[in-house]
Amino acid sequence: MPRFRETVRTLLRERLLDAAYEAVADRGFDKLRMAHLAGAVGVSRQTLYSEFPSKEAVGEALFQRELERCLVGIQAGLDTHRDDLRAAVEAAVGFTLTLAGRNPLIKAMLTSTGEDGLLSYLTTRSAAAFDMATAMADAYVTEAWPTVDPVARELAVDAAVRLTASHVVQASASPEESARRVADTVVRIALSTGQERIPPAKGAPAAPRPA
Repeated sequence: MPRFRETVRTLLRERLLDAAYEAVADRGFDKLRMAHLAGAVGVSRQTLYSEFPSKEAVGEALFQRELERCLVGIQAGLDTHRDDLRAAVEAAVGFTLTLAGRNPLIKAMLTSTGEDGLLSYLTTRSAAAFDMATAMADAYVTEAWPTVDPVARELAVDAAVRLTASHVVQASASPEESARRVADTVVRIALSTGQERIPPAKGAPAAPRPA
């Protein structure tokens, strides 16, 4: 019975967050009302408040859920190309740009440009999101590309995260093309010490080894 109750509560929490996401994406966080959220899911306000004691708690939960989904997708892109760092970066960046294009909360999280009351959450938490993404990328590159100079690796990872956020803010090309450009830049930075050679992308000329 306890396990059943836990399952029901988890399902209720997801339904409430789904409804909150739709409301925020459609009308903004400031216009989100707890009474409307309860009505959208068909539960009493008492039930809603037992799960989320405040509107701020809803915003926090939304932030955490969307961030986790984003990071899981990035990790999947990296894991798909463990033997090809260029392809791994391209896949991870492409996923992020595509997701941000259709998910306003992800875009706001990556750029700290949330509207209405959601901005107060994003400005204090976007740094944590950046730190998590950077740590994930650094751990992957350290394992998959161990001969890269640590300084070059740090610069390459930082460039990948910041360039991705820049393309989210002001897209100048398709997610696929932007991802290719970011991947090319990251590889060139990582190659700056000349300690490692990475095969060029298909159809692209090999990058010369630095003197």
